[in-house]
Amino acid sequence: MVKFLTVAMLLAGLVAPAAAKPRAIGQTSAEFDCDAIAINTPLDRSTLHDLGPVHSLDDAAAVLDRHKVKYERGPRVLTLSSAPAKLVRDITLMKQGEPIILPNGEGSAICVLMPSADSI
Repeated sequence: MVKFLTVAMLLAGLVAPAAAKPRAIGQTSAEFDCDAIAINTPLDRSTLHDLGPVHSLDDAAAVLDRHKVKYERGPRVLTLSSAPAKLVRDITLMKQGEPIILPNGEGSAICVLMPSADSI
C-alpha cells in the first residue's frame, strides 16, 4: 500500500549511483536516492484513492495514466529537512519497492527508495 506522508519534503535533482541508507545531513534530516514520479498539479481524491493499493512505481504510473495526470519520471533525491526522527527511521525500514506519496510544492511526488550497492 502506498504510504502517504504529510511532512513538508522536497524532491529535487538528478542523482548519482543509488544509496539505500540515508546520508545524515542533520539531527532530523536525511537524503535518500529514489526512482520518482513528479507531478506539478494537486492530485484529486479519486486519484489518491486509486493510488492507495499500489505496490510499485509502475502501478502508480498506470493509475496516473488512467486519470490522465501529467508527470515526469526519473531518478531524484528525496531530502527530508527537520523531519521527526521516527519518520526518517520509518522510511529507512520500509519494504523495498513500496511507493511513498509526498507533497512537492504545488503538486506531489511518488518515490520508491533505490537499493544501495551493498543491498542483498
